[in-house]
Amino acid sequence: MEEFICPVCLELLNVPVTLECGHNFCKSCIDRVWESQKQPSCPECREEYTARKYAVNRLLANAIKRVQILCQKKEGQNPGQKDQLCIEHKKRLKLFCEEDESLVCSLCVPEHPGHTFLTVQKVLKMYKDKLTTSLSHHQASLKHLKEIKCQQEMKISEITDHARSLQLHITSEFAQLHQFLQEKEENLVKQLKEEKVGILNEMDENLRKIKEDIHAVQERISNIQLQLQQQDTRTFLKKIKTFLKSIKNVQKVDDSQRVVVHDLSLGMYKGPLTYGVWKEMKSILNPGLVNLVLDTKTAHPDLILSDDLTSIKHGNKRQELPEYPDRFDTRLCVLGLEGFMSGRHYWEVEVENKTAWFMGVAKESVHRKGDILMRPENGYWTLCRNREAEYTVWDIIIKDLKLREETKRIGMYLDYEGGQVSFYNADNMSHLYTFTDTFTERLYPFFNPCNNDGGKNAAPLKLFHLKL
Repeated sequence: MEEFICPVCLELLNVPVTLECGHNFCKSCIDRVWESQKQPSCPECREEYTARKYAVNRLLANAIKRVQILCQKKEGQNPGQKDQLCIEHKKRLKLFCEEDESLVCSLCVPEHPGHTFLTVQKVLKMYKDKLTTSLSHHQASLKHLKEIKCQQEMKISEITDHARSLQLHITSEFAQLHQFLQEKEENLVKQLKEEKVGILNEMDENLRKIKEDIHAVQERISNIQLQLQQQDTRTFLKKIKTFLKSIKNVQKVDDSQRVVVHDLSLGMYKGPLTYGVWKEMKSILNPGLVNLVLDTKTAHPDLILSDDLTSIKHGNKRQELPEYPDRFDTRLCVLGLEGFMSGRHYWEVEVENKTAWFMGVAKESVHRKGDILMRPENGYWTLCRNREAEYTVWDIIIKDLKLREETKRIGMYLDYEGGQVSFYNADNMSHLYTFTDTFTERLYPFFNPCNNDGGKNAAPLKLFHLKL
């Protein structure tokens, strides 16, 4: 049997293969050895080969099989029967020791004092029940994992589709800007060319006339020189008067010639071009720039609104105001006068010198009496700055945005159909936070300047009216 042992695993050869050097190995063993070698070689004699080649030795495999059968016959029993008998007592293994986790015969029991024994049938049933329970658990886990996998794949697909949609949106938005700027550039260049052509045509025509006059003057000079060379006194005097008269009339015409001077409209083509185009871009900006004013009927009595209804601050005493149903009576809040049921809108609020504030949007139906928890489930989508200089959003849970720089102006964007409320640092248009939801009723801009804190937070919130 030693001749049938693999030199690598030291076990009986399994699917024996023969190398070119004549040594035999298990197919799986030589494959594993060669996977770790750059240059294949025989593990026994170290002979190196140019390629990983071997031949399956079917004769050896058959010989090993025949020897195994002969060994089994020599023992007078098949492998299955041998495993069922106790090696020491040669009795059937009918019992199972739980402590030692081994099969024993009835004569082995005294050798396991204090141990618990079960019949083979009972222990088989017990462990199969445990395996069945474990199988059910793993099948449930597999089902759950497959569901999670499916959900994750759907989310990946959603993100991919959403990214593609956003990319198309970005491309579309900038394509509109590119087209606008390109048209403005082309129109201005066309206007410059037309003006240049008009001026050059006039100058070319004037140059042509000047050249004709030069030619005429040169001819008259020649004629005068001929007259000066006239030797016949009688002929000279007879024609000189008429000749001088013709020269005098032509000289008057010559004196009327001038240089045509026209300059290009410098201020039209070299001036604040980009600023002028920027102002014209208002017509294509989307969202529209919203110039908000505040709704006095919603303002808390302690709030002071400016005459133009564009700024708000906390006063020192309560004002006597009508008790409108829309008025906030506990929180220092006020809504914008205009609400939105569709479209995309953007506005900005100055918060410089403010130590605390709330702002965002609110549903028309929000509670305005008593204490208010300003979260989405209550109809509020808000950004807050507290007195510790922390910027937070009141989402399902309060989230700290961990901003490193103070903002002087906050920009708010509402996309009603898109279900989006976003906040920006309007100084550089960096994104702060975005809420996503489904809107079903009118939304109003929402503001809370917070308590003046003994004068530390007395500065007003100002609605910034964007002008182009």
